[in-house]
Amino acid sequence: MSLFVSFEGGEGSGKSTQAKLLRDRLSEAGHPVLLVHEPGTTPLGLYLRERLKRQTRQEDIISPSAELFLFAAARAELAAKVIKPFLARRGAVVLSDRYMDSTTAYQGHGRRIDLSKIQVVNELATQGTVPDLTFLLDLSPEDGLARIRAKLTLEQGKETAHQRQDREGMRRFEEETLAFHRRVRDGYLKLAQQEPVRWRLLDATRPVDDLAAVVWAEVEAHLRREPSGGEDVQPGLMPIGERPPDDAAKKTRKG
Repeated sequence: MSLFVSFEGGEGSGKSTQAKLLRDRLSEAGHPVLLVHEPGTTPLGLYLRERLKRQTRQEDIISPSAELFLFAAARAELAAKVIKPFLARRGAVVLSDRYMDSTTAYQGHGRRIDLSKIQVVNELATQGTVPDLTFLLDLSPEDGLARIRAKLTLEQGKETAHQRQDREGMRRFEEETLAFHRRVRDGYLKLAQQEPVRWRLLDATRPVDDLAAVVWAEVEAHLRREPSGGEDVQPGLMPIGERPPDDAAKKTRKG
């Protein structure tokens, strides 16, 4: 049995950290595992990633529709040439740091491109290669952006030219309005509500090791062909549609 797992979340949610921790644990357990990134991994994906990073001047910023098709092109190449072939191996596990749901959340809900058009583009790009399990690291945009700024400030002055380009490219997300990031978050939560069997909602404010333990328990259950039902809440998981208590409390205090 092969398994395809994706990690989703807003900026600074910690999804990349959890993807790497899961990859290491699966590897230690003897599973053939591959971690891919969007956009990236393939030559085309890496080329498009570099192009997107260069949006540091106003004249370099591409239109929302062009952004949508660039991400779709990278995903089509990734699905066809990397993910599908690897999943054909017995017992293989593919982990994806972002996948099709990022397009729905960012370009659909964030950029407000028609969701029916997003669905068509995603279907063409993935050709039916859909995750069996998706972890959503849920975090308020305020907290997520604060994490990123703290990290970039810490690394500034010690970075390579490539890392500097990464930092400059990330500014395009930082400079989006909070309203944009809130739409992205709400979009993710709506996706989780629509497919509760595939999605697992995690409170990204929890300690890294605690989250990693929950992720491992869910993945291990799937590998044993004992996936938990969509209505059952495993220890450490939040019910779909429920925000972290701290976030709700903040809203109450503001309101």
